[in-house]
Amino acid sequence: MRNNNLNTKKLFYENELLPLYLERCRWFRSKARKIQSVKITEDIPIGKNSAVAHLLFLEVLYVEGLSETYLLPVSFASKSASEKIIKENPAAVISKLKCGDADGIIYEGTFDQSFRKNILLMIAKKSSADGSHGKLTAYPGKFLKTFLQPDKFPSLEKSQILKVEQSNTSFLYGDKLIFKLFRKLEEGVNPELEIGKFLTEKTSFRNTPLFAGAIEYGRSGFRPIVIGIVQSFVANYGDAWKYSLDSLERYYERVLARKTEIQKIPSPPISILEAAYIIPPPQIREMAGVDYLEMVRLLGKRTAELHLSLNNETQDPYFTAEPFSALEQHSLYQSQRSLTKKVFETLRKNQKTLPASVGAETSKLLNSEKEIIAKFKLLHNKKISAVKLRIHGDYHLGQVLFTGNDFVIIDFEGEPMKSLCERRLKSSPLKDVAGMLRSFHYAAYTALNKNITVKTENISEVEQWAVLWYKYVSGSFLRAYLDTVKDIPFVPKDKEELKIMLDAFMLEKAIYELGYELNTRPEWLIIPIKGIKGLL
Repeated sequence: MRNNNLNTKKLFYENELLPLYLERCRWFRSKARKIQSVKITEDIPIGKNSAVAHLLFLEVLYVEGLSETYLLPVSFASKSASEKIIKENPAAVISKLKCGDADGIIYEGTFDQSFRKNILLMIAKKSSADGSHGKLTAYPGKFLKTFLQPDKFPSLEKSQILKVEQSNTSFLYGDKLIFKLFRKLEEGVNPELEIGKFLTEKTSFRNTPLFAGAIEYGRSGFRPIVIGIVQSFVANYGDAWKYSLDSLERYYERVLARKTEIQKIPSPPISILEAAYIIPPPQIREMAGVDYLEMVRLLGKRTAELHLSLNNETQDPYFTAEPFSALEQHSLYQSQRSLTKKVFETLRKNQKTLPASVGAETSKLLNSEKEIIAKFKLLHNKKISAVKLRIHGDYHLGQVLFTGNDFVIIDFEGEPMKSLCERRLKSSPLKDVAGMLRSFHYAAYTALNKNITVKTENISEVEQWAVLWYKYVSGSFLRAYLDTVKDIPFVPKDKEELKIMLDAFMLEKAIYELGYELNTRPEWLIIPIKGIKGLL
């Protein structure tokens, strides 16, 4: 009878309660898909008291499409302890629980201080934990040893959840270590762990968090799954996106304050590559801020140093540089062409439901499909002389922390919509460069659209200054990057080849952005549309 009750409760959790809970979690990625059911496929107790905290693997079955697996830590709190949790973090409560004479709640385990402590202890002590079908294995990196000394470790026992991430969850231990818990689980090597460990232990590059340990799940007959990694914590003032938006707000304020004094608005460079080889006009330097332009140049240098570090390996086949083959160039063209056709098909289907503000621009863009594919064809037809290597893979201003006088590059997971295998593929470092250049464009228009003062002015006149900021800031970044890499073979020596590659990768990124905004924020479509228009 007791087993029947347990099975009934399990079915209730899987079919009713867990689907509802997942749908309100920020880290659950498939909110647009209809859940059929949720199945608990693994249960791993964490810590000495196995009744308190568990790691659950949830296989999410959908009405259509392939299933996904998510990680959910759960903890139990008695009735007396649950009152504080319900009051401070009501969204963390999964359900009430009555088991015999004990009343309490089951809640999100990341809010459990003892769970977070046990996670770090597992890594520090190289511990393991058995589940129903497999085993968790934890191991430290070389860097963690400095925090295992008796006088330092107690300060790391107190931890807190960082509220800045959505697709993963991070814990901060003291002000020294940060643990990233991966929510969507996939078998195979995680590039965040692989690249972070490589940069920490095999290079001298120190503008990224240092790898300090990891926890993996293993099961006979299956590839390992990375559950989470611990890294050094970097004190910062936010990311480079926030830093840029703050700077842009001041830029637009200066533009509006001095517009009556300006006799003639400077002409923008034809391309970003052209902007890289000319000095920004005095008006641009003054209004954009000399300090900001200097920091952008530093970001270009740090980006180049990252790629130089990833280019130094000669023994590890997963990190050695390789030439582009004709087959790989053809595959690159086919993927760019397929992406364009897919996004444009979706755009056509949704054209009538789009905001009126982007209607006319959308119609013009749809007539440019052949011209876009022709741009990609230019890259396909020209033999790429530059080599490919491991890259960041999802590089933009939000992936860089601003420390006040420097930048630290984070999050080497790659594009979240791609599989782990795809994210580990080598590519041209210019894809990272293109991603950052597109991010500058996004920043310029995001700040323009959010600035209340600008909205009361002639928006088309102020927009000219947005284009100027974007071109000259991007040029400053690119010049510093090219000056730092110099004659390294992952950047083509031929200027025409460099332009073709940059244009193609920036256009590919803008098409990707178009698809993203179409599915999530249609009112933002104007930004990638203007980006594509500028590149054509």
